[in-house]
Amino acid sequence: MEEKIVRIEQYEGPLDLLLALIQKHKIDILDIPIADICTQYMEYIDTLREHAMEVTGEFIVMGAQLMLIKSRMLLPRDEEDEDPRRELVDALLEHRRAVLAAQLLRERAETYFDRFTKEPDELPPESYSRLHPVSLLTEAFARLASRMSEAELPEPELFEKLESERYFTVDEKVLHISKRLSRLRSCRFSVMFDDCRSRGEIVATFLALLEMVKSGSVSVLREGDETYLEMQPEEMQI
Repeated sequence: MEEKIVRIEQYEGPLDLLLALIQKHKIDILDIPIADICTQYMEYIDTLREHAMEVTGEFIVMGAQLMLIKSRMLLPRDEEDEDPRRELVDALLEHRRAVLAAQLLRERAETYFDRFTKEPDELPPESYSRLHPVSLLTEAFARLASRMSEAELPEPELFEKLESERYFTVDEKVLHISKRLSRLRSCRFSVMFDDCRSRGEIVATFLALLEMVKSGSVSVLREGDETYLEMQPEEMQI
């Protein structure tokens, strides 16, 4: 005859057992059918005794409380009388919050136990060391933007419009500016934007100029009200 195997779950306390029963049978914790849950609880206690397992006092006390609540539920009550299950529900909700918090902390510990924090790096000192004022390029761009409003940009034909809507990368514009300045050696700041067909291209060109000025391949000069760009000699072979 095949031996029957009974698997008995271990719980840390009676509230753990009650929560497990509530989850197993998908019971609303705010509206516990106390007769059913009391029966299931006592069946578990009886199973422990049948297998000669120790039943601690707290489990027995909870069983007695469940039977008391069950008997009180059978008595007639006025509308203003407190629900006999109220104290049990509050304890279960508090215990469930503690269980969820412990589970979260356990998951965090498993994820981060071998990780170490690092102090933030100190930012390097200001690396922009050009001879011209830092605001020179931004002022030039602001004047350019005021002249090149959306209405002033030429309205392209259909196929030209499709071409103008493509995206321009800063690297593309760096190469374009380098080739142009290597021929001209020096030119007005605004000349670099004469061929721009969209605001996106204007922004990409300006960002490319900032990168080139930062790297030292292009210098910025002011003559009167005009701002000029000048390619450095070592960059002229591009």
